[in-house]
Amino acid sequence: MKLPAFQPPTLSELRNLWRVHCGEREIERLILEVQYLRLVLLQLRDEADAAVRLAKEFDRSLIARESPIMELRIRLAKEVLRVGEIDDTPRHDAVPKNVREYARNPDAVKFEADARRRRGQRE
Repeated sequence: MKLPAFQPPTLSELRNLWRVHCGEREIERLILEVQYLRLVLLQLRDEADAAVRLAKEFDRSLIARESPIMELRIRLAKEVLRVGEIDDTPRHDAVPKNVREYARNPDAVKFEADARRRRGQRE
């Protein structure tokens, strides 16, 4: 099926559609499906990136520009760029500001180093 050219809905547009059509099961289902597939797209892009890193360690010829894995990686990256912002939820691995400030505090760094030494760990 060939689709006509179109601008994909932004994340904020999807949220607005969700609010406007709240309670309309079919519309909600379509919005959820669009967002679900976008999140899968992000996961696939990350997995393709990981596969390229592994292939690079094993045999660099596997990641030539015209290789299937690179074509997949490029296609996924283009689609992620086409869609725009997909997920704005805070990352679970992001370091909160107060933790960053704590880590920069010299007294805290010294305290942690002393604690590691007492436990017999290297700094």
